[in-house]
Amino acid sequence: MDDTSPQLNPDLVYDLFWGIFKPQLIRLALQLDVFTSLATGQTTAEQIAQSCHCDTFGMKSLLDYLCSLQVLECHGSIYTLTPTAATFLVKGRQAYVGDMILHYTDKALFDKIQRSLRSGQPFSLGEDFVQDAWLESHLPWRIPKSLEMWQVAGMKTGQQQRLQILDVACGCAIKSLALAQASPNVQVTCLDSADVLVVARDLAERMGVESQVVLKPANLLDADFGKNQFDAVLSGQITHYLTKAQNASLFHRIYSALSPNGILVIDCPMATDEPSETISFLTLVVWANSGGAAYSFEMYRGWLRDSGFRQIRQLSERWVVAIK
Repeated sequence: MDDTSPQLNPDLVYDLFWGIFKPQLIRLALQLDVFTSLATGQTTAEQIAQSCHCDTFGMKSLLDYLCSLQVLECHGSIYTLTPTAATFLVKGRQAYVGDMILHYTDKALFDKIQRSLRSGQPFSLGEDFVQDAWLESHLPWRIPKSLEMWQVAGMKTGQQQRLQILDVACGCAIKSLALAQASPNVQVTCLDSADVLVVARDLAERMGVESQVVLKPANLLDADFGKNQFDAVLSGQITHYLTKAQNASLFHRIYSALSPNGILVIDCPMATDEPSETISFLTLVVWANSGGAAYSFEMYRGWLRDSGFRQIRQLSERWVVAIK
């Protein structure tokens, strides 16, 4: 080998495509109804293969691979669902997210992104926000991380005064419900589409805070949030889906909805000067989907100032707080 040749990294190229096999094999398992077969009592590779109309050896190989991913468990010749698979991967169960996985692993999704790249126009990628909300509602680390966010934003737990919180595009609302659980005097208004609010209601019941929660079905893009009603507003994981004009409108309406000295908390990935894998990926996908992007803190500060906010501070790589 010529020592003067550029340093090459074939392993990098292998890594570019090797990772595709895991999601595609999960896709195959969903399409074959492997998880549903296990849930209905099929336990051996032969039984599952018969139920799914597959070859026994091939099915055993797939089942063993799913065990290696900790999606299934194997004891001798008996295969069983893990609690995670039983909750999220069995068709027909409340928190089933298989449709979302099938959508994200479908070539049609990437064909739409290619159309956006060629035309410069967004094409809705048809994301399943309901199934995504079910997943997030079961993330145990979300609660302590959310309490940390509220604390650094100045909203301490255990306060005695009654606080009205608006959670816009709330999803499962775990971030605001965490504060309600820690502070019984917190009242949360959850705003999202009606089907997503089903998940928020379920989580509020699981967390024991349903009496502190109001569910408000509405379209974020044109919803009237009211005037001087809320002590705090949370905008979490949504502003990067919106265009610049949509964000400007959103922050004007949030400003009106806040009481004097009320605070807005933004929790969203933000662009920096150096490209990163996560931020670049998000920007490409949300731009292709809706014309949004992972915006910089400077962009947020401009929108917030134009809306009337003061004391605008970036608290972390994804948290911003602004005071009315």
